[in-house]
Amino acid sequence: MLRLQHLKRAVPFEELRRYLLEQTSLRDLAANYSQRTFQRDLPKIAERFGVVIEHDRRQGGYVIATADLLPEGYQRLLDAFELQEFLRLPSALSPFVQWEARRPVGTEWLQPLLRAVQQRRQVQFDYHKFWDQAPTKRTVSPLLLKEFKGRWYLLAHEPARQGLRCFGLDRMRAVEPIAQAFDLPEGFEADTYYAHSFGIIRPDHEAPSEIVLALEPTQGQYLKSFPLHSSQRVLVDTDAELLIQLTVYNTHDLLMELLSLGDQVQVLAPVSLRKHIKQIHATAMKASPV
Repeated sequence: MLRLQHLKRAVPFEELRRYLLEQTSLRDLAANYSQRTFQRDLPKIAERFGVVIEHDRRQGGYVIATADLLPEGYQRLLDAFELQEFLRLPSALSPFVQWEARRPVGTEWLQPLLRAVQQRRQVQFDYHKFWDQAPTKRTVSPLLLKEFKGRWYLLAHEPARQGLRCFGLDRMRAVEPIAQAFDLPEGFEADTYYAHSFGIIRPDHEAPSEIVLALEPTQGQYLKSFPLHSSQRVLVDTDAELLIQLTVYNTHDLLMELLSLGDQVQVLAPVSLRKHIKQIHATAMKASPV
């Protein structure tokens, strides 16, 4: 699909197949990929991505006939869809591929939810919170799909509760789009809503904090290559330490991330967060056996 978008011309099937052989690590499978199989896959591509691919006999190749507009950042969604297919790899490839026993749950809802977000149509689903005994039926106006730590979430406006809610796709069941259209909440901007959030929590009545962290040099290299947040800025970078600054909400998600770094990180600011982490470590020491 991306190949067709890039070339902007009719592409013969053999050229597409050669591209698969060059780009995929599953060369044996790609080599056996026939034009008939490709034809069978076209309806799935149209349903999954909103892209209709047709064969143009006059031009002698495949072209994109129509395509829905995908939201910014759609490449991560494509990655998630590809992961679904990757997890179905034949057992013959197991000597070459290892994955965690913990596999993402709920990714089957990405397709209908993405379509509902694009079309601004409400959806219904059963939602089972981890701390509730039974699921509840929810009807929401889907606004945004967000990924965090391998899990996918739906940010939506829930008319019954008159507010924005975040739902984990792994806790959804029986997702069904409905015909009811909706308008975006006043002032809502999808591209800025989570701009200062680490994770999925966004306090409604709180300003972002300037978080300053001191890291050991080795751990600092990890965070330089894979920043904690898009706002991350290096203040000091020496052989002795790395100081970075984040402009984010001081939330539980951020706290859990900092605690996971153990003694490789020190919180220099704000003082309230530094004291909170110190208290957590002190409580853990008291609870630990002698």
